[in-house]
Amino acid sequence: MATGCCAIANKIASAQVNGRVLNPPNPNEFEGPTSNRSCRDVIFLILFIAFVVGAIVFLVFLALKADPKRLIHGNDQYGNVCGRKNTPYEGVPLSGQDFSQKPYMGMGNVINLASAIATGQASNGATCISKCSNSSTQIAFRCIPVRLDVASNKTEEITRAIFGVSAGNFFRDVGKDLAASWREIVYMCLIGLAFAIIITAMLRFLAGFVVWLTVAIIILGSIAATIYLWVSWHFRSKEVEKMQKDTSGKYSDYEKELMKKQLTGFLVGAIVVSIFTVLTILLLIAMRKRIKLVIALFKEAGKAIASMPLLLLQPVWTCIWLVVICGAFVYGVFFIEASGVPQRVGQTIHFVIPDLILGMRWYHLFAFFWVSQFVLHCQDLTIAGAVALWYFARDKKKLGWPIATSMKRMYLYHLGSIAIGSLIIAIMKMIRFLLKKFEKRLGGANPVCGFLLKCCQCCLWCFEKFLKYLSRNAYIEIAIYGYSFCKAAQKAFNVIVSNAFRIMAINYIGSFVLFLAKVAVVVPTVFIGIEIMKTLNGVVTYAWVPVLLAGLFTFFIAHCFISVYEMTIDALFICFCEDCEMNDGLQKPYFMSKGLMKLVENSKKAIEALEVREKEQQQQAWTTNVVQPNNVYGIPVAQPPPQRPPGYVHGGMTPLHPAYPANSIPPSPSHFLTPPGQ
Repeated sequence: MATGCCAIANKIASAQVNGRVLNPPNPNEFEGPTSNRSCRDVIFLILFIAFVVGAIVFLVFLALKADPKRLIHGNDQYGNVCGRKNTPYEGVPLSGQDFSQKPYMGMGNVINLASAIATGQASNGATCISKCSNSSTQIAFRCIPVRLDVASNKTEEITRAIFGVSAGNFFRDVGKDLAASWREIVYMCLIGLAFAIIITAMLRFLAGFVVWLTVAIIILGSIAATIYLWVSWHFRSKEVEKMQKDTSGKYSDYEKELMKKQLTGFLVGAIVVSIFTVLTILLLIAMRKRIKLVIALFKEAGKAIASMPLLLLQPVWTCIWLVVICGAFVYGVFFIEASGVPQRVGQTIHFVIPDLILGMRWYHLFAFFWVSQFVLHCQDLTIAGAVALWYFARDKKKLGWPIATSMKRMYLYHLGSIAIGSLIIAIMKMIRFLLKKFEKRLGGANPVCGFLLKCCQCCLWCFEKFLKYLSRNAYIEIAIYGYSFCKAAQKAFNVIVSNAFRIMAINYIGSFVLFLAKVAVVVPTVFIGIEIMKTLNGVVTYAWVPVLLAGLFTFFIAHCFISVYEMTIDALFICFCEDCEMNDGLQKPYFMSKGLMKLVENSKKAIEALEVREKEQQQQAWTTNVVQPNNVYGIPVAQPPPQRPPGYVHGGMTPLHPAYPANSIPPSPSHFLTPPGQ
């Protein structure tokens, strides 16, 4: 059997068609995202699973250990929890009281309340009561020893001056307005969804106009800001000179000093904005050719999303998971605070959180960072995989189920890579959180240390942004080649460095275009919402509140759509770079469309070769074995001998015209061989 295979291979290697040698297909030739994959970064996946299991076990332990009712209802200084019958503590005579009929905690006086808040323990005057007195205000199950309606007279006056109504009446009216206009809010959200779909489609068909309009806005806006600051500085300098020459005492020294500081601020701002404007104009001039790439990528992203509209649902699943994760985090924080162990201090009881649980606070916080980033990175890899399958498909009509294929590959092979990528971001977030906490604890005691800490936080924030961008591109490489995270990140970094100007154009102009797209979704929705709310005149007191709420929901919808569009553009760009690196458009045909092909160096030759291949694919007709029909008795019916082309040699190979294009896979060897007996 092996000999037969070798013989066939040798025969194919030496075969000639129309004078051309038929080379066998290269088994290593790239024909799309790798399907033969293996599990990557398994150690980090095991570590992630163990970490998540540990976090779940910790939450279960807290649920068994904690006393949430003590945190909800409160307790007095003797360990008695309000709203239940308590167990007595040894050595504390006043413990073990039956407070089943006293669910509220009276906080005593204001001094005791402040002490309780500072120490986290029950104040000396705190006691369980059946209901709050007239001299206190009820907040949940706490009776605050302050009459808020009396203490907030000044606030009421301010809110009445601003809104024409007191704060209490304002929030009550707002609640009524939301209850009366919930249908209109839903309508506005649906209108926002429609605008998001329309704007997403327009980014595809009007990409050129939108991008060049964005460039014009950036240039004109920068120039206008520069002119405004310099003109303002000029007039203010005249005013300062006038004030300095004034001897009538009309201006105080404080006013003169304040004007000088404002003049200095305008001068610094004018210089900074001028430098920014000059650099922006120079960069846009240098990137003028690369702006065409941005336009082409926007068009291709629109085509990809139109072919795979379910990509727009990926943020929905991500948001659902993030809500679950945030709920688990809040649940853990609540039970950590409710897990205090009673300790006797003299004749009183203090509830002290054990050191182990205090240390597990950091574990719980880091688990929140890691798991939330893991979910976000799963979305990035899913979109990257689907877009890569779409880009490298020769025939887009036979694409199949790219999103399902991408998700299957992610779950089977690349969860470990996502685990290590999300771990790096989680570590950076944890370091930034610790620095921020240390800065607050420092409390401005040392200005130099505070300044250095702010600088460190700024640098770490920038570094985190870079790592996020590198991770996104690494996931695209993983989606294409199935690499491990480190190898994919290295390859992605090389792509970023070698295409720095292209990436600058995409991020600088593309990000602003996407921001304008969000604005274009929200603004018309708000104006339509204003007109809709006019139909509820006399029913709704504050019409702007439902409109504002609908605007926030619309912005969230627009962000979900645009985030998918943004990731699609990044994935298409990496695929474009890999396509340019692997192929030349002649001997190795590009996978890219004609729109992108116009941007490569040998664009004319590549497009001509593509058109020739398309014509050949339409005209070529491979010879196949003819299946002879049978008669009613099942006996093959004799067929007339086939018409032989000129120059046919019996037992040889049937000439084919035209030859199949370069780098295409030839048919089975049986198609080249003449059937025996003919």
